[in-house]
Amino acid sequence: MARAGQVIRNPATGETLTFVVTAADSDGSVLRIDVTADPHKAGPPLHVHRGFLERHHLQAGKIRFTLRGEEHLVEAPSRFEIPRGAPHTFRVEGDEPARTIVDHEPAGTYERFLEKMYGLAAEGKTDEKGVPNLLQAAVVGHEHLNDFSLARPPYVVQRALFAVLAPLGRLAGYRSR
Repeated sequence: MARAGQVIRNPATGETLTFVVTAADSDGSVLRIDVTADPHKAGPPLHVHRGFLERHHLQAGKIRFTLRGEEHLVEAPSRFEIPRGAPHTFRVEGDEPARTIVDHEPAGTYERFLEKMYGLAAEGKTDEKGVPNLLQAAVVGHEHLNDFSLARPPYVVQRALFAVLAPLGRLAGYRSR
């Protein structure tokens, strides 16, 4: 379980997170993380957070958000909000890292998802984009599909696929961590 002040790094994506306010600290109302993202790294795949909104308070650098198919270049200092259920991704623009304070409201189980995915990347169990193999992704994803799902295929397809693949992944020795 995450604690305020805890730092985790994803070497594949070049992101370093510091937990500022955890779900336990806020009775589940918010997860606040301080994120530093390296330039010249691919952002996450186009994805959706069904369970919460994501509010960025950009402190340094420039981030290009893709939100519902539209590009938004955000330069520090500024704010940017991603509504619940909106397909989005981002990438750092320029040669400098970007730093943003991100609120996820409500917190959901997203901090556990982040700890799991960053842990897998730190152990070298993901590809160069931070994505684990399909069975490992199914084991983790099955538990956190409301926190993080791909924009495609449709959510119901992902839910059905992970419901079948997660037990197979556990039988093959993959754990949710």
